[in-house]
Order: sequence, then structure tokens, then C-alpha cells
Amino acid sequence: MKVLVVGGFLGSGKTTTILRIGKYLGEKGQKAAIIVNEIGEIGVDGDVISSYGFDSVELTNGCICCTLKRDLKYTVSQIKKDFDPQILIIEPTGIAFPATIRDEIMLMNLDDVDFAPLVTLVDGSRFKQVMKETKQFSQRQIIDAEILAINKIDLIEELYIPVVESSIKQLNPEAEILRFSAKADYGELSGFIEHLLGDVVYPRLAERKINAERKINAERKMNSIQCSNMATYASEFTLNNGFLETSRARSIASILMNGLKEEIVKMNPEFVGHLKIIFQTGMVKIRSSVTGACESPQTEMVESFSHQPSIKILSAVSNVSRSELMELVDFFVKEIFTNHGIKIVKTAVHQHNHDNHNHSEGV
Repeated sequence: MKVLVVGGFLGSGKTTTILRIGKYLGEKGQKAAIIVNEIGEIGVDGDVISSYGFDSVELTNGCICCTLKRDLKYTVSQIKKDFDPQILIIEPTGIAFPATIRDEIMLMNLDDVDFAPLVTLVDGSRFKQVMKETKQFSQRQIIDAEILAINKIDLIEELYIPVVESSIKQLNPEAEILRFSAKADYGELSGFIEHLLGDVVYPRLAERKINAERKINAERKMNSIQCSNMATYASEFTLNNGFLETSRARSIASILMNGLKEEIVKMNPEFVGHLKIIFQTGMVKIRSSVTGACESPQTEMVESFSHQPSIKILSAVSNVSRSELMELVDFFVKEIFTNHGIKIVKTAVHQHNHDNHNHSEGV
């Protein structure tokens, strides 16, 4: 089994990229399984990935810094035993240090497990904003990578692409730099995937295997969530009104997402991060997301049946107060659904307090 860790800041396109990789491998007759880690106790992207038919497992018990070492070995071992995939793809939360996650798996000494080069996705369309808002954290993700993949090149002016490439090359001159759009056709992506999972030997990968334990011990002194300077909050609500028409649900999701973004812009006009909504209407799952002040919300729908309509919200925003973010999210959800005559009940909330928690075991 080959383990592939695909990291990158929030909203860099990890889930879309992983779905495309998994689908491509499936068409080639290879079986892929996926582990998704969220910043809260509420899974969001795992729902989407499972909707596409992949074997997926979510690690959501709080933050990855507290549960990674305890849960990851068991999860990897069980996936290998139960699914026996040829490729295991791991999507860490966008505010983790992906290199530390891979090093932890290396130290598990699992039989018949190999490693692909560590990939960090760089969102070319937001590179300047991300580096301004989360400079120390984002630099660390870039410096650790063996492959730096500039994603969303379809959204970048052609003259600006070499500027992004030059900037990340200065931070990590040893990494291989690739460009693509995760939403492009397979003609563009297939070369990236084949190269990524081929038999190329990366000297830094071999070095990390030798020095993993030493680096892990040093890196545990750093807390990725505090380093990222992000406020995070995740919550889930159930709807007591039964199934909703798709058009009505999509309208509610749009109003909620745009309203949240407008209010967050008032708190931080240059915010980056990720606001994600998964709205299970009963027959359709609506996923809406926005990754910063300069982006419009993106929405997609997947057929998905559920007896209980619900809405999950994951918010991670740079340079704002967590208490303000929590108050804003809860207020908007309740107000908008009340205005539409829909009763909701909060069923889950991410209570993990990073400010008061000991992260000596963190990543």
C-alpha cells in the first residue's frame, strides 16, 4: 500500500484534487481509500467523498493535534486490513503540518507500506492573500514539501503564474514544482497523478524516513493551529420540518453563505480561510464554500438520501476572534432558518478550546 499525503492551506483544493486522483485510479483498475481530517468534531468533506463512492474514514475527534497519534495508527491499520487499497490518500486539515502527519505514519513501521512524495497544494489564485494573512504557517507547509503543486491556474492571469512559482521556489528550491487545475480534464491531471505515484526516488523522502523520529520530537513543540492564526468553529443542526425542495434549500444555503461572508469581511476585510456548508435536504446534498474575501461562494449538489435533513457548518477564518466567529455563525443560522419558517436544533458543536489546551503533542 502506498500512502499519499496531500496537504495545503484551507481552500487550496485538496478535496477536489483527491476526488480526481481517486476517480482516475479507479478507472485504471487501482483501489484507493481516503482518510480525511477536519479541524472540528464534525465531518464535512468526508460526507462529500463518500457520496462519490470512495472508501473513506474521517478523523474528527477534536483537532488533529490531539487525536492524530492515537487514532491514525488504528485507522491506517484497519483500512489496510478491511479495504486493502493500493493507494491510501490522506487529506489533513488545512491548518496542520502535513510532513508531521506522514512522519508519524513512517514511525508506525507498518508492513508493506510505501510512501509517495509529500504534496503541498498552493492556491495560485490566493497566494498573495494567504501569505499575508498566514505567512509563518504557509511558509512552513511550502518548505516541508517534496512536490509543490500550484493549483487553480485557470483562475490566474498567465503573467502571474511565474511570479507564484518564483516565490515558492525561493522558499523551497529543492521541491519539484508542478502546475494544474484540479477541475480541468484528465489530460492535464493524468500526468500529475502518474508522476506523483510513479517510482521516482526523492532524496528528501529518504532523508525523512531516516530522521523522522528526531524531526517529530522537535516539531511537537510547534502547534500548527496557533501558528496558523486561525479561528475555527464547527457545528451541526437538524431540521424538524422534513424534506426540503432542492430549489428552496439552495436559496437558503446561498443566503446563509453570502451573509456569513459579508459579516466576516466586516471583521477582517482581507480574511482567508474556509467557510463550508453541507446542507442535507433529504434527497440532495448541497455543498457551498468560500475561501476568502476575494472569492464568491462556490456551490455544488450531489444526490444523497437521508431520513433527517441537516446542515453542517465549518468555519476557519484568519485574524478574527473565535468567540465572535461562534456568535456570528450561530446567530445567522438561527435567524435565516427562522425567517424561512424552519425549526432547527443544534445537535453537535466543536467545543475544543485551542487556547487553553496543552498542545505539547501537537502537529
